[in-house]
Amino acid sequence: MKPARGSARPSTKGLKGGGRGGKQVQQQDQTPLPDDGRVQEKSRKSGVAAETRKERKRKGQENWKPLDKSSISAIDNMLGLSILSVLTMRRKDKEEAQQHLNSLKDQFLAKCAQLPVPSRKSGNMMQVSRQFHTESQKVKHGKKKIEAYEESSREVLNKLEQLQGQRDSLEDKCRIMRDKLEDEEENAQELTQMSEQAVLNLPAVSAYRDDEPTLQEQMMNMVPNPEAVMKTLQNCRVMRNTTAFLELAHKQADGLLTHSKTTEALGSAV
Repeated sequence: MKPARGSARPSTKGLKGGGRGGKQVQQQDQTPLPDDGRVQEKSRKSGVAAETRKERKRKGQENWKPLDKSSISAIDNMLGLSILSVLTMRRKDKEEAQQHLNSLKDQFLAKCAQLPVPSRKSGNMMQVSRQFHTESQKVKHGKKKIEAYEESSREVLNKLEQLQGQRDSLEDKCRIMRDKLEDEEENAQELTQMSEQAVLNLPAVSAYRDDEPTLQEQMMNMVPNPEAVMKTLQNCRVMRNTTAFLELAHKQADGLLTHSKTTEALGSAV
């Protein structure tokens, strides 16, 4: 019979388990539970950062100043122009609309006069308006220049088209002239061949001495009164016609020779 326990304290011995099973149970018992302290720490830091940003914004707004008079005047001018542009489009109730718009403008300007703005951004609105007007003028001037350039470009294109037409016409004329030149070359070659083929069977010319009298002198010596004979021959109609015929024949022969030489020179140049 086993002896009874001396106290009611529970046993400190763990469950008996073989090897690895016992170790896993002990590790599971020692795993820490999720801690809410980290979440609270993050929320606290984010709250501090938000308060810091608000404090910086509050300090920055302390240096803000209301809009200056020049800026309010510029806004007044712009609103006035806008009101006029709206009234020009209305046909009825212009006075009531003008009063209502002027009232809204005055209320808006009063709010603007009390509106604080950062000192570094409170610029002169009139200066900005003038700068905008200057830039607008530059844009208009640039558009006019572009239109002038486009017009000059169109004129240049028209000139180029005219020159293209003239070039085509000149090419046609050159082609016609080349065709004519080829025809002339063919004719010249035919004349050259004809001149080469034509052989004259002339008797050999006897040797001539310097002191030998010419045929005219010999004939004059054979005639008793040579001066009378010469005068008669010159006044004779048949003689004049013969002389004119010989002169014309000489001219025709010279022309043929000149044309043949010119054709040969052109052929060699081509």
